[in-house]
Amino acid sequence: MKARGAGALLWVALALGPAEAEADTAPSVWDIARDPAERDRWKLHVTVERLMHPHPAEDEDVSSAEQAMDDRLSLAKAADLLEQADAAHSPDVRLAFDLGVVYERLAELQGDDGLQEKVVAVLVPALDAAPDHPGALEALYALAVAFAHLDRPRDELATWRRYIPKLADDRRRLLPMMNMGEAEMHLGQIDAALATFHAALDICQSLPNSASLSEPYALILWDIAIALDRQGDPVAAFRTAAKARSFSWTVTIAIDQGRTQVRTLTGWDAIRDYETVFFSPAWEREWYLALGEAALASDAPDPRVAAKGWADAERHWDTYFTRATEPGRVETARGEREGVVSRWAAMAKLRRDYAHRARLAAEKRAPAKSQAAGEVEP
Repeated sequence: MKARGAGALLWVALALGPAEAEADTAPSVWDIARDPAERDRWKLHVTVERLMHPHPAEDEDVSSAEQAMDDRLSLAKAADLLEQADAAHSPDVRLAFDLGVVYERLAELQGDDGLQEKVVAVLVPALDAAPDHPGALEALYALAVAFAHLDRPRDELATWRRYIPKLADDRRRLLPMMNMGEAEMHLGQIDAALATFHAALDICQSLPNSASLSEPYALILWDIAIALDRQGDPVAAFRTAAKARSFSWTVTIAIDQGRTQVRTLTGWDAIRDYETVFFSPAWEREWYLALGEAALASDAPDPRVAAKGWADAERHWDTYFTRATEPGRVETARGEREGVVSRWAAMAKLRRDYAHRARLAAEKRAPAKSQAAGEVEP
């Protein structure tokens, strides 16, 4: 699971997005005297920054879809300007960083993994050439997100480990740490993942209460539940999943013409959120949904409710197993995905079979309870 921050993992939602680039320094008179082209490179950088960070729409009637289209057009224009200037090979590495970040944000908006490949192609050499440049921070974040989308957990983890130590603000570390723990879990490093998740949870609990922290808190609980399950502790996993599922908070949302509405959200809403939470691979979400349904079923006093919950859990784990063992799924040049799939597919099958047996047992109990209560089966 990856939570999308202010654009990373549509540049909206958790209000815990990537660190902004450090303050830029314009070239001095002497810099321009030595290389007059530096003036034009600086102007291009400033133009791209404005296109990447437009002012929010002042018109309250502008829909989120219209705002997304405006963002896409601005980013496409920035990409075109940078490509015309051959930014990837510019003597000013800021332009290469700009290009990589623009590609990543466009890839997010368009759901285009081909652009994520371009992010990697541009930013890896740029960061190797200038790892301590002020613009490297935002570039590292974009690179880690690209690796996450491309299902390259080993590279993603290495990038988070370069990025997170550069952050002094706990709030800014929270989302990257959650994503780093998920990369560790993908690689089978469950103890390390649990340590990372618990550290992120500690940060979440230490910060002042706000609605923006409620969703990440619930998502971290989900991560801990999955890690516990894959560590072989289903009892603790069910207990944590039940806590994640039932955790609730209120948010105030804008409707139109200045009107607002208060809504109550839960951790179950968060894990089923397809807008601000993504999974790589996408079917990884099935395990979270399965565990949530199983946690509900295991505590349900009504066997009919339990039977439905176990049936849903069985279906989700079956989908996970089927997708994880599709022909060609494990054939990658790097071999990373092969290890990931073989590691969790077998366990998913065991969980599916357990849910199947639990469903049958609950279904056997259901008629007897209904008849004893004098109820008529539908």
